[in-house]
Amino acid sequence: VDEAASQFDRHMVHIDLPEGIHMTVYRWTNYLDLKIESPQLSGGQDGSCGNYNGDASDDTTQAIFQRIGARVSDSELLFPDKPLLEFTSEEADMLNTCDPVKLDSAKILCDKELAGTEATASEMKGCMFDECFGMNEHALRTAKNYASPEDRAAAGQMSSTA
Repeated sequence: VDEAASQFDRHMVHIDLPEGIHMTVYRWTNYLDLKIESPQLSGGQDGSCGNYNGDASDDTTQAIFQRIGARVSDSELLFPDKPLLEFTSEEADMLNTCDPVKLDSAKILCDKELAGTEATASEMKGCMFDECFGMNEHALRTAKNYASPEDRAAAGQMSSTA
């Protein structure tokens, strides 16, 4: 649980999965967090948390995106129906602050990542947003500048150190 969310009541669901995998779902007022604990699997593994090869230097967000991409392919989705993605005006305002060179690069990468997926405009903007801010450890601080009053109310008083 990060510092920004640590002040809220925790509502957790614990799930034991095959092969010694344990998942904890943290249910917050307006979003979910997941903690997945897993032993090293015999066939190998790779994902958002790395590849479990004992070399932390190749588990950076950039290295993971290069190996497996920024999106889960349709064939690997756990649920057959995709949720409707709404790209908010606040996110659009924040995306407008992305460095123009990085934004151009994000557009090219997202065109490639989403090719053949019938991506909506919101999905394209979401992908570009992830490319601009997904590897930014201070994205929460930036995002606070664009939070709507409704978002602030839903999240409660957020930590000023995040």
